[in-house]
Amino acid sequence: MIYMVEMDFPHPERVAEWHDWYLAHIRVLLSVPGFRASQRFQAILPVAAPYLALHEVSGPEMFDSPAYRSRGGPASTGEWRHLQTNWRRNLLEGLDATPDVPADSHLLLLDEARDARLPPGPNVTWLRGVGLDRAVEECGLAVLSDPTPLLDLARHDPRVRLYRPISEKIRAAA
Repeated sequence: MIYMVEMDFPHPERVAEWHDWYLAHIRVLLSVPGFRASQRFQAILPVAAPYLALHEVSGPEMFDSPAYRSRGGPASTGEWRHLQTNWRRNLLEGLDATPDVPADSHLLLLDEARDARLPPGPNVTWLRGVGLDRAVEECGLAVLSDPTPLLDLARHDPRVRLYRPISEKIRAAA
């Protein structure tokens, strides 16, 4: 199951500090039983929520666990919670693991865009929104080696978003 968090951080003077904090926050989340992996991304074109985190989780019950309640969730973000805007958390069903997106690749996210006219090539996996904010009913994910064929479409259709990795995929300790 995928736990997807989208947000903006409109404070350029603190973005480096925020990135450092977020990486430490991911390491705390990965100490929660049920959190298996996390990776962060940044949109390559302007979008309302240019930062994206994909977390691999065991299932919705993990969010009710004492470990998650004490170490994760909105309350665990401290001062940063009020500095992040356009914040959405969605639990997605359809994949057991987050996609592997190497540093030289990109992530395509299709938000309610099954009808988007994609060029040949992307192998899109469709996921269904099943929990948390439920701001997404359906989204598609694909790993791209080259986003160029989709740039024009993404510029004209806000449902089509392209991201570059800003962290490696970090896995929980075995």
